[in-house]
Amino acid sequence: MTGELKRARVGVSVVFAVCGAAFATWLARVPAVQGQLGLSTGELATGLFGLAAGSVLALLGAGALLARIGSRAAVVLGAVVLCAGLPLVAFAWAAPVFVAALVVLGVGNSLLDVAMNAHAARVEDGYGRPIFAGFHAFWNIGGLAGSGVDALMEAAHVPVSVHFPVAGAILLALALWAARTRFLDGADRGQGDAAFAWPSRALVPLGAIAFCGFVAEGAVNSWSAVYLADVTGATPALASLGYFAFSVTMIAVRLVADRVVARTGAVRFVRVATIVAVLGFTVVLAVPWPVAGVFGFAVAGLGVAGIVPIAWSVASRKQADAPGRAVAAVAACGYLGFLVEPVLVGALATRVGLHWALSSAAVVTFGILFLAPSLRVREAALTR
Repeated sequence: MTGELKRARVGVSVVFAVCGAAFATWLARVPAVQGQLGLSTGELATGLFGLAAGSVLALLGAGALLARIGSRAAVVLGAVVLCAGLPLVAFAWAAPVFVAALVVLGVGNSLLDVAMNAHAARVEDGYGRPIFAGFHAFWNIGGLAGSGVDALMEAAHVPVSVHFPVAGAILLALALWAARTRFLDGADRGQGDAAFAWPSRALVPLGAIAFCGFVAEGAVNSWSAVYLADVTGATPALASLGYFAFSVTMIAVRLVADRVVARTGAVRFVRVATIVAVLGFTVVLAVPWPVAGVFGFAVAGLGVAGIVPIAWSVASRKQADAPGRAVAAVAACGYLGFLVEPVLVGALATRVGLHWALSSAAVVTFGILFLAPSLRVREAALTR
């Protein structure tokens, strides 16, 4: 393995951690931002819609942008926009400015996410074996680190007007260092082609897998603490452990998933992962006790962890002439699941209660079993 590829693997891992930490910096301090800016619940909801709108806008244009400037330059641009979004949020002086700042944050997050995954696909291709899930583990590690720093800032009563600019500057410096000194030189495959092209039919089931995987992740992100508190009667501290346990098992699996996929193949791995994820949700729903709920979310994390990274990795190989565009297309489907999930579960919860509404995540996840054969194409490339 060449030193250039090893350096690129380190650089991409750093960028994944930066992306996870930057987004966690915002998420963990939403109440502090709301209090500092004096936002009503409605204004906060409008801002969150702006965040989603910015994310979708960036995903729609990410493939064309990658074709024009390549993944390395797109990573730099995405990191600048994302890290600039943090101080913009902190210094918003009115609700419309707050919404605009979150649009910027959403654009930066999605653009960086797609660009770093595109470059990750290029590095994986150079390695000739699966390494994609390991990159995603660093996103989770960055997210936990960002949340931990947020907790320290909150405990020390550091205002977001100080925290966000400092965090943004540090994270941007790390991302620029990684992209400029560690990423692979030269153009990506497909760079300079037509800026827009329809994704191939082979990517449609992979997009569906990513959609289902993101629905499962989003269900735990959005509802695990609420479920444990409202349905199982967990204390606030215990309720927060649901997402923590889910994140820890996600990291553990993503750090070893590539080696397992190299031995078993993508199809078998995803089938087993799907069954494990559904079993985790089943424990959560069937045993409505706090400790059982935390355990169930941890098991769900074991299963969900490898599904999305493998879908993105296979996508880059199925459309090998333009892997960046392929990753962007599948990522757009995945993020659609992230956007649909809160609406789906929330709407069902108002009718049948959160306990039964959360079962929709298990049902959607189960659907991956029927989509897994689509990963078989080019599987030989994943295990060479």
